[in-house]
Amino acid sequence: MKPLRMGIIGAGGMGNKHARDIRQRTDAEVIAVCDPDQASIERITKTLGITTSNIRQYSELSEMLGKDGLEAVVIATPHTQHNDHVKVCLDAGLHVLVEKPMATTVKAAREFISASERNDRILAIAYQRHGLGKFIRARQLLQEGAIGEIRFLNVLIAQNCIHAFQPGEKWRGDPVLSGGGHFIDTGSHINDIMLWTTGLEPKQVQASLSREGILVDVLTGVVVKFTSGALGTLAFTSLSPAWREEFTFYGTEGELRFGDSEPLRLHRTGEDIILPDDSKQGDTPLHNFVDSIRGKAQVQAPPICGLRVVQLTEAVYKAAESGRAEEVE
Repeated sequence: MKPLRMGIIGAGGMGNKHARDIRQRTDAEVIAVCDPDQASIERITKTLGITTSNIRQYSELSEMLGKDGLEAVVIATPHTQHNDHVKVCLDAGLHVLVEKPMATTVKAAREFISASERNDRILAIAYQRHGLGKFIRARQLLQEGAIGEIRFLNVLIAQNCIHAFQPGEKWRGDPVLSGGGHFIDTGSHINDIMLWTTGLEPKQVQASLSREGILVDVLTGVVVKFTSGALGTLAFTSLSPAWREEFTFYGTEGELRFGDSEPLRLHRTGEDIILPDDSKQGDTPLHNFVDSIRGKAQVQAPPICGLRVVQLTEAVYKAAESGRAEEVE
């Protein structure tokens, strides 16, 4: 079997993470890297265990497309650049694994899905939680109706990461490149898990955010009404001394709760609390992506997940700006 010929677009931290996963495989290889920073390209070639002379290097995506017999790409560029990079790669006939968020506008997300279908190419999102046992099991329990119909949920993500959003601190502090702050960044993972595990679709949001004197949001509070009539409260802060991640779902027949350091806890009304087994694991986004192209696996994080997240994200930023409840597009 010939190795899948892959390119990496964006040679920063996440580009290097995916490069390490590719290096573990015998059925995939990186033949091209695109990044405007030469030092970043040199770092990722070291990650890949090769020299810069053994890989094609490009500073612009347009120079990379249509060359080298590429079959698939990993896109790990700043958030707003996804809006251009993903569709162009799909239309060039490439399978695409894109870092979160898939897009920063609903319009772009819908265009990506259309391009994926039109070109018969796989589009996957690098939501690593889709491959972790705790989240897989939570989704299974909720989809099976373990707590009945979900009527209310509460979600929290707290981090000590405001430094990452300071002006001049790489690209996350620049709204032109990031599309926003903590809510669109780490919040993308949290919103995805909330929506993916429950299957709920957001209908209307009210929101407030604070930038704490910088250019992007670092504190966000949201009230969500879902199409099912369920309600939810979401809290996001980058001013915590430690990481804290919590999901609590209340249904007509019980409660399901879990967190970053807290096991799954299922409490059905009138019954004892149990800790469901969550040992069944999926895979990393990169390994799942390659296996999906090979026909050995289903995509763990398909583009509909990206669309749902960006629908919520766009509505939250709109509601925070208007001060009114806003409908989800």
